[in-house]
Amino acid sequence: MPDIRRSTTWSHWPLRRRILLATVAVGMLATACSSLLGPRTVEISRAELQTKLGKQFPMTKRVMKLLDVNAGLPVLDLRDTQNRVALSIDLTAKELIMGQEYKGKVALSFGLRYEPKDLTIRLVQPKVEQVMVDGLPPLYQTALSNMGARLAEESLQDYAIHQFKPEDLRAADRMGYEVKDIQVTTTGLAIHLAPRP
Repeated sequence: MPDIRRSTTWSHWPLRRRILLATVAVGMLATACSSLLGPRTVEISRAELQTKLGKQFPMTKRVMKLLDVNAGLPVLDLRDTQNRVALSIDLTAKELIMGQEYKGKVALSFGLRYEPKDLTIRLVQPKVEQVMVDGLPPLYQTALSNMGARLAEESLQDYAIHQFKPEDLRAADRMGYEVKDIQVTTTGLAIHLAPRP
């Protein structure tokens, strides 16, 4: 009498192998498709960045218990050749003792990084490039420059200027893509997606 269990087991092996091979083939096809499709780019406009940055301003800081400094809305500059974003911010400095007001500007620049944990693009490496207030005594100018550096570090270091919605990157993730790098362009940011290695 034939061993039914043995014959049944062997009769199922070809089917199992076919399923296994089909699964592997689908996985390889998905990987191959992402490789064939090549890199993808997501663009973020200058207007979107400007709106997001504006949410941190205006702000007021006290310097040396002598000046109240108000920083107005920043104007965004995209430095594509340096791959940095720059901000020009109008300042109003008011002496607390005499009540005299001075007006000027602070210029800052930042690098960018992608944070995969919360799908954000963040400002990094703040650099105070210039602080100038017309008519302000040299002592105050120095203090204001130092304050500008602290202001950038405290308020804007690691500040999220854009956050993707999960659905924005879900399709890319299913296709085997991930964020590779961020490029500053003349019109905004180009987020480059590439197939996962």
